[in-house]
Amino acid sequence: KMNRVLLAILAAGESRRMGRPKLCLPWGQTTILGHILAQWREAGAEKILVVHGPGETPVTIELDRLGIPSAQRAATLAPERGMMGSVVTAAGRALEDVSLTHLVIALGDQPHLRAETLRELLRACETAPGKIVRVIFQDKPGHPLALPANLLAELSATSSETLRDFLGLQEIPACDLTSGDSGVLLDVDTPADYARAS
Repeated sequence: KMNRVLLAILAAGESRRMGRPKLCLPWGQTTILGHILAQWREAGAEKILVVHGPGETPVTIELDRLGIPSAQRAATLAPERGMMGSVVTAAGRALEDVSLTHLVIALGDQPHLRAETLRELLRACETAPGKIVRVIFQDKPGHPLALPANLLAELSATSSETLRDFLGLQEIPACDLTSGDSGVLLDVDTPADYARAS
């Protein structure tokens, strides 16, 4: 059972370049967000947190439609910090569960990832407690990314501007998964990205 991982899906972005809420765009029989949630569940993620923007947003309305309970949602505590505000919010929530080995950071706009990539990452979390688990495509680390529990207190309080800056200050071993999934480096930011991905 792989329930010692909290999966945080970052869904607080403002989709400025897309021009409309990208996580609510159609994908298959559902939306990008609906697809990502279903795909991670199928891969074995049991503890899930969707970090969204403050107040009622298209994403919170979509979470209502998808039947996601309030316990699996958190409004970003620092919207002005962008993605890092969402990461810090997720780290704070993960600290509440002492059974966790890892916090997995997943971007809400990567619906094209292969299911096998997600499964491999979750499997690696089981075998690499205390290590950062990264997915590498052609020597470049991408997302999703798993952070070990021993980083969470510091992460929840960091003033680093980006996750990359924060991780650059850490001396923590990494478990690198070489992937053939080019999707780990892509996200869907613009209408052209969406057209290509879907």
